[in-house]
Parts: sequence; structure tokens; C-alpha cells
Amino acid sequence: MTRSKPKKPSARRAAKAAPRRAAKPTKRQAEAASTSTPEAAKAQPNQRIGVLIDADNVSHQHLPTLRRFIGDTAIAAAKAYGDFQGRLSGWRTAAQEWVELELVDQRSYTPGKNAADMRLTIDAVKLMASPTPPTTLIFVTNDSDFTPVVEDAKRLGVRIIVMGERTHKALRSTAHHYLNLSELRDRMDDEQAAKSDPRKALALLAQALRAVLPKTNKEAAGLLDQFEKMLPELRFADAPRTPREARPPREGRPERAPREPRPAREPRAPREPHPAADNSGQDYRDRPNLSSAQQAQGKAEADQRRAQLQQRQDIIDALVDVATGLAPAGEWLKVEVIKKFLLQEHPGLEANAPRYAKFYRMLEDTGRFDVQLQGSTVMARLKE
Repeated sequence: MTRSKPKKPSARRAAKAAPRRAAKPTKRQAEAASTSTPEAAKAQPNQRIGVLIDADNVSHQHLPTLRRFIGDTAIAAAKAYGDFQGRLSGWRTAAQEWVELELVDQRSYTPGKNAADMRLTIDAVKLMASPTPPTTLIFVTNDSDFTPVVEDAKRLGVRIIVMGERTHKALRSTAHHYLNLSELRDRMDDEQAAKSDPRKALALLAQALRAVLPKTNKEAAGLLDQFEKMLPELRFADAPRTPREARPPREGRPERAPREPRPAREPRAPREPHPAADNSGQDYRDRPNLSSAQQAQGKAEADQRRAQLQQRQDIIDALVDVATGLAPAGEWLKVEVIKKFLLQEHPGLEANAPRYAKFYRMLEDTGRFDVQLQGSTVMARLKE
């Protein structure tokens, strides 16, 4: 008795039985489109912004776009988190153009644990618990792990803006506003180009007219179609200038008689340095090549400046007020940031103030700040 061979499945049956492979999404499909306009996200008077950047998930090339979006709005804190000694080294160069931005170098010591995300979450909670919390928090990330802290911030009345490119739906739907960074950059570039190209401005006007006109108005729609076809061919010329009248040629100057040579002067004796000539606010500790006498004189001048500063309680209170608004006590800040906000929020303090060539020396003389050098940056923190 012979066995019959099993029949091979047909090609159609094999195709039905095989699992279907999902089509690989394109880059445009992978990106999440904005759910708000930049105007809606920015429309908040007298707001203070906190910016928290997940540098592991967002490229440093988006920093110029983020800065243009923030504009002149007051910044309570701006921090980026990641391992900036390795693959994120490009952030160090990009951050030099943004004085307020602090790079929080956080390395993952345990495999599988993202220490930068944990640090970002902790700092977000500290910002919300500070005496002057930000009214708006901007999370620049694609990670959905920040959804719980965003929900907590919303319950405290903080306005949340999320920026990214492939941000998870959970985080996008939790925030008040979500902006795609690539779309935001393109839109800002188009608006800037429209300011210099009349065709761009007219195209925006035509787009706005289409949005407000009823679709049933076929006559207006036809006119807009003709107008948009004419736009590429339009030419704009500058207004013709009135030709200037030719100036008459200048008359030649009469030749001067040669001057008699001046008698040689006797060499001057070298001047003695004036004791007060070097009193420009420089601290003797910043000038290592001084003689013993000059060091003694410099120390006396520094003691005199310190005594003058201690009598200006308004300056000390203003420095403490600015530092407290930027970060809680014990947290390091860039000295340039403290100085910038001091001049903005307390103008006029320099009247009759002791002169300091180095701003961080003033912070030290108040007795309220610790100062240290981190790399090439001078940092300061308010003593607890």
C-alpha cells in the first residue's frame, strides 16, 4: 500500500497564512504633528518660564529654535540633562550661545537606568515647590516617562508646553500645548522670509482669505486661484531715486610753505605711579604679580570696598532676592545669570556702589554666597 504525498499548500493559502508585516513608517509619519500653534503656546502675559531639556532624546541643533520661541520672556530656570562628556559633547558648544542654559552632566552608572531622566524629574518637582515657581514649564523631550510629573504640575496650576519630534502620545495629550520642533523651525523661518520677501507675505494673506471666505463663494475662490498663479511672476522694484546733481570739482588747495623743523624736546622723566591710579575695583587676589607693598595696599582697598558694600543693604537684599528667584538656596548658578537678572530687576543699584572689576568678588563680600570655579565658568550659590 503506497502512501499519498501531502499536498503542498497553494501560493494563495501560503500568503493568507503568513503574518502580515507592518509597513515601516516614514520619517514624516513617525514624527508627531503639533497640536497647538506657537501663538497659542506663547500667549501668556507676565509669565516665568522653566525649561527642562532631555538632551538624550533631543538634538542640540534645536536650541536656536527654542531660544527664538522663548524670546524675551523671563526664564526661572533652563537646564539640559545628559552625559555631555560622551556622545552629547556637541551640546557644550551649542550652550555657549545661551548664557541662561545650564548643562547638568548626569552619567548612568547602572545599565538600564536613565539617571538623567530621574534628575530632570527631581528638578521639576523642586521648581514647582520653590517660593517663586514658574508659571509655565517647557519639557523638551520625546519620552513618555515624564507624563506623571506633567500631570502633577498641571494639578498645581502650572502651564505645560511639550516640545519634541516623536513625542509619545501619552505625553502630548497630557500637556496643554505640544509643538513639533521641526515644524516650529520651518514656520519661524517662513515668517522671517515673509518679512523680506513680499511674495511670501502675499501668499500668507491669500491663505488667510481662503480660511475666512465661505467655500460656497466660487467667485472669490476663482480670484484667489488667479492671484496665487500670478505670485511667482510678480517683480518688486525699489522706488526710483532722484538723481543727485553733479558736484562741481573742488579747487586745488594752494601749496603750503614747508614748516621749519621743531626743536628736539628733552626726554621727560618717568612719572611716579599715582597711589589711586590703579583703584579700578580690581582685587589684589586676582593680580598674582604684585610686590609685598602693592599686596598690602590692595588688601586695604579690598577691605574698604567690603566695608562700603556692607553698608549698602539694598544691594545685598537685591542679590539675595535675584538668586532666590532663580534657584533654591544651596543650588549652583552661573554668576553671569545672577548679574544679568540683577540689572534687569533692580536697575539703578550701581549709584554710589563700590566698584568691583569681578562681579563674583562682590558676591563673596556680601557673606551670603559661596563661589567656585567649575571649568571655565564661575558658579555661585546662596548659603543655606
